[in-house]
Amino acid sequence: MTTTQLFRLAAAAAIAGGLLRIFVAFPPISDPITLEWLYTGIDVLLLFGLIGIYLDRFERLGFLGLASFGVGVAALSFIGGPDADPFGFSTYEQGAATLAIAMVAFALSWVRVGEKPIGPALSWFASAVVVGVVAMTPLPQTYGFMAAGVLFGAGFAWAGAALWQRRA
Repeated sequence: MTTTQLFRLAAAAAIAGGLLRIFVAFPPISDPITLEWLYTGIDVLLLFGLIGIYLDRFERLGFLGLASFGVGVAALSFIGGPDADPFGFSTYEQGAATLAIAMVAFALSWVRVGEKPIGPALSWFASAVVVGVVAMTPLPQTYGFMAAGVLFGAGFAWAGAALWQRRA
């Protein structure tokens, strides 16, 4: 396998994971077992996508990029699998919050060094902001989580498409 092929696979994973994340923002499936498998697949795709997105830019993203990448990878591995509270707290909720913070930091490092396109970084940043904004309104919290899921997924799909083009 060549480096180009490996980056193309990572790009495809980011695109697929991002689009699937957008898809599940509007609960399409009611069976909890099927949903768990779908979320696990999405998490795996996002993990492989994030690895490729980071490795394509690691020299420019600096320490903040490295730190946020490491925390993001750990958070993605933490939220994968069935929802459980083995430590007395929701591993999914804590992992998702940690992942959101990691992707905001990743977005900040992306913008700081002038990476293009800027859309993925703005999408990841906005995904965290929208949850907080909706929390301050009388709107149901599910609206914030739905919007955040769409923006989060869009950031990955966009970054994956950019990676695909860069490695063409």
